[in-house]
Amino acid sequence: MKLKIKKGVVANISVEFAVILGAVKQMWESSGLGEFVVTSLKDGTHKKGSDHKQDEPDSLPGEAADIRTHAHFDKATGKHSNELLDFARRLQLRGLKVVVHPDQVKGVNHLHVARKVELFERVG
Repeated sequence: MKLKIKKGVVANISVEFAVILGAVKQMWESSGLGEFVVTSLKDGTHKKGSDHKQDEPDSLPGEAADIRTHAHFDKATGKHSNELLDFARRLQLRGLKVVVHPDQVKGVNHLHVARKVELFERVG
């Protein structure tokens, strides 16, 4: 499986988050939401302490992604489609930290997805 990422995106993420992001992509596609494009990982401008970890050393990979949502955003109302909002709720029910910008928090329209808790146990 390949993930489409916007040119210039720094793809330094943890193995665990890569697995999660792959599952999010599969859910997105099976939900009929169209093209899945990652617009930010461990890069860009994010608030201090963000799960993107853009301010942390390279040895600490990011654990957040921003997903393009232009096709699901109505500029006239400033809101996303019910389909996208339902998708975000399903991700939250699976234990992910999800923010829909600007519906829930001001910002450029996109879907922010991050690991909320430890989902994997490392074994020897």
